[in-house]
Amino acid sequence: MTPQGKTDMSKSLSFAVAIPVGSWHDFLPQALESLSIQTPPLNVALMDASGDPRVAEAAQSCGIEIVYHRTGSDAGQSAAIAEGWYHTESDFVFWLNADDRLIPGALDMVRAALEANPSIDVVYGLTDFIDISGAIIETHYQVDRISPLLLRSNIISQPSCFARRSAVTAVGGVDPSLHFIMDWDLWVRLYKAGAKFEMLQQALSYAYMGDGTKTHQISIRRLQEVFSLVHRNKGIWAATKSTLSLAAETLSRRRLMS
Repeated sequence: MTPQGKTDMSKSLSFAVAIPVGSWHDFLPQALESLSIQTPPLNVALMDASGDPRVAEAAQSCGIEIVYHRTGSDAGQSAAIAEGWYHTESDFVFWLNADDRLIPGALDMVRAALEANPSIDVVYGLTDFIDISGAIIETHYQVDRISPLLLRSNIISQPSCFARRSAVTAVGGVDPSLHFIMDWDLWVRLYKAGAKFEMLQQALSYAYMGDGTKTHQISIRRLQEVFSLVHRNKGIWAATKSTLSLAAETLSRRRLMS
């Protein structure tokens, strides 16, 4: 207990991370290393559907205890995230992809925010985009303070977002039917359920921006998922504008990085 008689939340709050791996990525060792230097308690679940022996080798050499490690095919990324969270225990949950990584001290910054305001359900921050060499190329400029804008634009960066497990469970967790916008869909459901969000002005993660990432894809399924989410929450006109804007932005980014 602290001198004021309150629990020292910065030391007691626990986190669990799900790492879904569909295929080997050269950044996976760095993703695991970024977790190994965070302040515990942190439970790590690794769902490996790649069939690549390098994933197991990276897990064995990363220096962290992986409390749940599943190998073999699964029902997709969203289902793998839900599986990882199910097999861990923690106050807060998040997920990292194989090409994401936390910055040093990220969990300490989140704990500090929660210690200052224990009623918060979701803490999120900025993300720095990196290229294949690991160099920072820009900051995720679309991240913004929570507002109704979330219903038509994803203003929260997934690898820098940490949600209270009980709040996530209350809204049904990650939707396993979604392939592209499972993060945005979860944030929206939390927001509509009255969860309390807080945005930090610091970067909490790095995320690879380049070929092979979902953010570089313009597929019918991605556009359909975006249209459906915005249509459900803001109507057909907003859904049309959001979908067209996403397609235009993705094409522009691909041209700039080609």
